[in-house]
Amino acid sequence: MPQLILDVMGGDHAPKSILHGAALALPALRRAGGTLALIGRRDACQKILSDKTCAPLLKEIDSKDEFVTWIEATDNIEMDDTIKSLRQKPNASINIGARMASESWKAGSPAAFISAGHSGAMMASALINMGRLKGVERPGIAVTLPTLSPDGCVVIDVGANVDCKPEHLRDFAVMGAFYAQVDRRSPGLPKVGILSNGEEKSKGNELTRAAREMVEGLPYFSEIARFEGYAEGKEIFKGQVDVVVCDGFVGNVVLKSVEGLGSAVVRTLKDAARKNPVATLGFLLAAPVFGALKKKLDYAEYGAAPLLGVQGYAFICHGRSNPKAIVSALLRAHTALQKRVVEGLEKALLRNQEHKENP
Repeated sequence: MPQLILDVMGGDHAPKSILHGAALALPALRRAGGTLALIGRRDACQKILSDKTCAPLLKEIDSKDEFVTWIEATDNIEMDDTIKSLRQKPNASINIGARMASESWKAGSPAAFISAGHSGAMMASALINMGRLKGVERPGIAVTLPTLSPDGCVVIDVGANVDCKPEHLRDFAVMGAFYAQVDRRSPGLPKVGILSNGEEKSKGNELTRAAREMVEGLPYFSEIARFEGYAEGKEIFKGQVDVVVCDGFVGNVVLKSVEGLGSAVVRTLKDAARKNPVATLGFLLAAPVFGALKKKLDYAEYGAAPLLGVQGYAFICHGRSNPKAIVSALLRAHTALQKRVVEGLEKALLRNQEHKENP
């Protein structure tokens, strides 16, 4: 039975938002047939667990059917802690969760670990406790951005690796292609492109040109995706490409720019409506449209970003995650487990490794 492991202590609004999100997700998780393990300090969470929203959660924790279990953590990685704190706090919730996910993977019964805590610590703990899949030098964080396509666009990497080699981008292309198939509604294979300043082969830089040649040289890539070569930034939001590959520095800039743009667009529309009575009326009439736009730009709809390339399932949530985002994160992780995304990645990467050894 798929198991989800949730860090209760991680995030700007933890533990309240995390616990409320877990409580709201219970009906969907029950229907999906998953189980939930919560990691945190029970004494620090008891008051929140006793409130009305968490009443169903507390009931499940105290029952004996093991649908929801509580794992005690004596410590926590704070947002201002350094990565060295991982060694100093072995019983922090992030370390316990990563170890549990690793043990489940090795036992052949994968579980997904989800945290809204310190993202750097989450990545480091996943690498230390879970390790990398064979053939992966650098795991990458994959984020699904809203676009004109119903499936959105997976951008990888968005921050795990500031400096990359062409081989890293090649692996990101393989991993991104597999992840794009989770919850995919569009027909056909996902379209993959390397982010560049133009579509022509002469564009890009040394990194992108070398990476393009490597992806084009993968004999099996056409079985899992359609490689489009280069993709310009504007193609992301038009829905013309399903996966965009880049180094973590560029990807993080793209991600933060999108977050800022979404907030600015909604605020600009509201400010304009307040200054003009006619615009106010138009705004009210178009409220459903603007509501749909706000929903599409809301990070909470996507929940969490997987750290692809580690041995197991690790999902990183936004530090400001609200209950809605936690629900989305849990359901996204459950879907990835059901579709055995990491197992598919492992097979593809092994083929990649065989090609490197026997070109």
